[in-house]
Amino acid sequence: MKVENHIDHESFFQEQLKTWTLARQNYEGLETVQLRVLQLRGCDIAVQFNPARMVSTGASIDKKVIAERPCFLCGKNRPAEQTGVPLLGHYELLVNPFPILPRHFTLASLIHEPQSIRASYVDMMRMAGLLPSLFLFYNGPRCGASAPDHLHFQAGSRGIVPLERDFKSSDTTSGISELRGYLVRGWVIQAATPEESGHLFSSLYETMPIPEGETEPMMNLLAWYATEAQHFVTIVIPRRKHRPLCYSAEGEEKCLVSPGALDMGGLIITPRAEDFGRMTPELAQQILSEVGL
Repeated sequence: MKVENHIDHESFFQEQLKTWTLARQNYEGLETVQLRVLQLRGCDIAVQFNPARMVSTGASIDKKVIAERPCFLCGKNRPAEQTGVPLLGHYELLVNPFPILPRHFTLASLIHEPQSIRASYVDMMRMAGLLPSLFLFYNGPRCGASAPDHLHFQAGSRGIVPLERDFKSSDTTSGISELRGYLVRGWVIQAATPEESGHLFSSLYETMPIPEGETEPMMNLLAWYATEAQHFVTIVIPRRKHRPLCYSAEGEEKCLVSPGALDMGGLIITPRAEDFGRMTPELAQQILSEVGL
């Protein structure tokens, strides 16, 4: 499939950094964040010390708290400096002011609607086609999303998150396969078009349980358009819980890691120095295994 009308996200990114002091300072700070690499069951896992991400890591998703706070993804509540690029007539491309990746964007719905993947998955694939130098990711309402009340995706630089960086596309242009050789269970969807990928995703979605009290199966997604193979790739990582026990532990047992798609993809974000220093392969495996399958 030939993808047309790529979005010039780089020019938009540079323009935002010129006019938005907070974003510029945080991206400059990202250049000096500490990073460690851990070897875990044949996989490279990266640990990033990023204090600015405490905003997201520490975010409450209590329904009462969310209902009472202004939604930071709604246009009327965003900083005056934060502008957007229209996408698909229903979304805006926004620079994320609290980055994990050198280029980090949020793709937010223009209307305030709940985080939900089933009806928006094909849109995600279409946006992946418009942004082929980036990869997209999705955090379910209780799987790392700090704004579960507002539909959004995120996009970022490729070649940094271990699972995306090390993934080898197969010759299969269409189908669902098991994610092999990784630390948690998952599936891989490969398809020639967004619509075909959507059909495959729907069939997979139907097999996944919806926990009591949840609005959809718990999952994280990583997706991109493989330009050489000319097909769309989605990695579906099912979840069984929101946060590991160590998140709410006391004293030395506490480790403030709240896994989202990037953590599940092998880039573990630690906003506290003590958690960055004590992260071991065993602790990383414990956290990922506890929240994943």
